[in-house]
Amino acid sequence: MSGAGGVVSLRVRLDREAVALLGGAVTEGAQTSDLHQAGWEISPVKETKDGGAEVEVSKAFHRPGDLGVVIGELAGPGGPLQGFRLERHRSFLKAAYRLRGTADLGPGAAAATGFGNTPDLAARLRDAGVDPDRVEKLLAGRAADGLQLRLVVALPGKTRSWAVEPGSPRAVDVSSSAIVWARPALLALAAISAGVVLARLRRRTTLGSFTCLP
Repeated sequence: MSGAGGVVSLRVRLDREAVALLGGAVTEGAQTSDLHQAGWEISPVKETKDGGAEVEVSKAFHRPGDLGVVIGELAGPGGPLQGFRLERHRSFLKAAYRLRGTADLGPGAAAATGFGNTPDLAARLRDAGVDPDRVEKLLAGRAADGLQLRLVVALPGKTRSWAVEPGSPRAVDVSSSAIVWARPALLALAAISAGVVLARLRRRTTLGSFTCLP
C-alpha cells in the first residue's frame, strides 16, 4: 500500500489433482460475475508446469477505513480473515500506520474448506457439473496435508508475512511510519516561489528608484 489506500489481493494455486477434479470450473472461470460486479479484478487462469493452475484476484481501496470492507468481501462473514482494520495518523512530516486483525482457518481441517462460510457453494459446484461432496473431501484432505495459506502485509517501510494453519490462529498487528515527502517538497516549492517573488519586487523597486532620479 502507499498513501491512504492500497490493494487487497489473493493468489490461489491449485495442484494437478484439484484442476482435474474441478475441470471447467477452473479453466472457464465459473462463478466470478459477483466478484466483477463488486469491483474485483480477476487475472486469466495460468497453467503451472506441474499441471496445476494459478489465478489472482485483487481490489484497490482508497481510504484506510475501506480495507476492512474489502477484506470482508473476500473472506466472508465466517472466513479466515476477521476484524481487519487499518489506521493512519498524520503529523507534520510523518504518517503512521497500524494494521490489526486475526487470521484463523478454524479448529480443524474441515473448517478450511470454505463450505461452512459459503452456504450456496455446493449448489454452485453442482451447476458447474462438479460433485460438491467430492470437492469437500478433497479440500479437507488437502487442509490436513497440503493446504497452505500465507498472509502478507506490506505497509510503507515494513513487510511481514505469516503461515496460517488450521487450529493455529494468527494475531496480526503491524505498525510502521514513513516520511510524507510531499510536504517538505511543497514547503521548498513555496520557499522558492516566495524568493522569486521577493526578488522581482526588489528588482522593480530598484528600477523605480532609478527612473525617478533627475
